[in-house]
Amino acid sequence: MAFTYSQLTPITTIANSAGVAYTNPASKTTYVRTIVIHNTHTSAETVTLYNVPDSTGSVGTAGVTNQFYKQEVAADSTVLLEFAVPGIMLTDTNDTLQASTTTVNKVTIQITGGTE
Repeated sequence: MAFTYSQLTPITTIANSAGVAYTNPASKTTYVRTIVIHNTHTSAETVTLYNVPDSTGSVGTAGVTNQFYKQEVAADSTVLLEFAVPGIMLTDTNDTLQASTTTVNKVTIQITGGTE
């Protein structure tokens, strides 16, 4: 594998409906190794993550068939999700990791890994 692990996304907030957190670039394979989630809100937030395959080359739609994480995150808490080598693999252009939470702009997400 000809890559080093690095930050794939800057820290950003999650919407209250499923939205793209990371999009796999053209002609690349991405290996997601960690996802850091932080709840800045004063109450618990339910965070849902999706591994969404592309839809005929376009960004696909998040749903129960591609959901891989749903957890309540306590107020002012951080969750670290680590994935064993090789990580979550995104292989096609516009494969995405998508996320949603209970209240818009109260939870942050950062994704690290590598591409080749």
